[in-house]
Amino acid sequence: MEDLVVFAITMVTLGQIGFCLSQLLVRAFHTRTYLPLAIFFIANGVIALGPVAFLLFPGWTTIYIASIFPAWLLLAPSLWLYVEGLTSSTPWRLHPKHMVQFLPFLFGLVVTALLLSLPLEMRLFIFSEESDIDSGFPLLVVLSMLLAMLLWAVQSGYYVIRIIIRLSQYRKQLKDLFASNEHRELGWLSWVLLIIAGTWLVGFASLVSTLVQEHSLFGHRVGSTLLLVLVWTLAYWGLRQKPGFEGRYIESETNISTNDKVETRSKYQRSALGDDQAERIAGKINLAMEQDQLHLDPGLSLQKLAKHVAVSPNYISQTLNETMGTNFFDFVNKWRIESAKPQIIANEDTVLNIALGVGFNARSSFYKVFKKETGKTPTEFRKSYAKV
Repeated sequence: MEDLVVFAITMVTLGQIGFCLSQLLVRAFHTRTYLPLAIFFIANGVIALGPVAFLLFPGWTTIYIASIFPAWLLLAPSLWLYVEGLTSSTPWRLHPKHMVQFLPFLFGLVVTALLLSLPLEMRLFIFSEESDIDSGFPLLVVLSMLLAMLLWAVQSGYYVIRIIIRLSQYRKQLKDLFASNEHRELGWLSWVLLIIAGTWLVGFASLVSTLVQEHSLFGHRVGSTLLLVLVWTLAYWGLRQKPGFEGRYIESETNISTNDKVETRSKYQRSALGDDQAERIAGKINLAMEQDQLHLDPGLSLQKLAKHVAVSPNYISQTLNETMGTNFFDFVNKWRIESAKPQIIANEDTVLNIALGVGFNARSSFYKVFKKETGKTPTEFRKSYAKV
């Protein structure tokens, strides 16, 4: 019965992977960001075949184990490149410089070749509990497999940390450049990352136990179910999510390079912007909000504001960060909340209409910013004024 359940779960997983691949490969012709995700699904497809090989084709077990090393070493770099593509401020492409990310995968292929070069009897002996290999070419193969597993553990931890840092920098960059970021903050990736980490740990532990004890530590059902959850989660979000800057890539709005967009303290120290000039810029951008009501534009960006006040985007960003102690996102949304407060107190329109009227694109984002600025929900804020 358990074999049938595992087989059913595996077939559903492989079916979902096949469907996603067909969609992603078509999209990759126009948006290269989807290519690393397609590679990620291919690697997971190889891993998902494990229960089928172990349960239905026991004679192919050693061949499957040999093929799984490059698949595991392909997971982390392909996921990283997918996140890099989603968060790139310019249209993402796969460049030769990215090939270094796949060096561990090439080592995995070498391990596969070494293992398959052994006679079947020796491969079975290596994976038996009584195996005691202490010399010769078989020992080299065993050591290469252990090195591949150690490399995967280090590689995965390294890329998980890089992804977390990348997402943090990306969200800061959004707030430095745009005032409305609904569906672009990629918050779902943080949750997916937890699912991926858990799935990888369980799968890795199962692989090690299979190599050492000839049976999976957690059982095929647990591993197959976790992999199905991972595949379905990434399928749901991955097929829906567009690159974060798509439609408003930085290079399409300004000739300033991407590196210039993420302002840093060291760069500001080299800036020619003086205190007096910064104060004048602060006055200009405040006037643009107060008199010209620029904050009511739901598509307002740093570049639009810069064009309106005829000041360099870099100088505006530096003024906001250093002189005014804020970022573009918080600065604009504070003005929006100030515009919304009298309307909330008057209670002559719905919260949604008020939110849209002051520049927000969604009610949820309005509630979040309103609570941050006032410490109250719109209803609580209105009631507090009704009591006065």
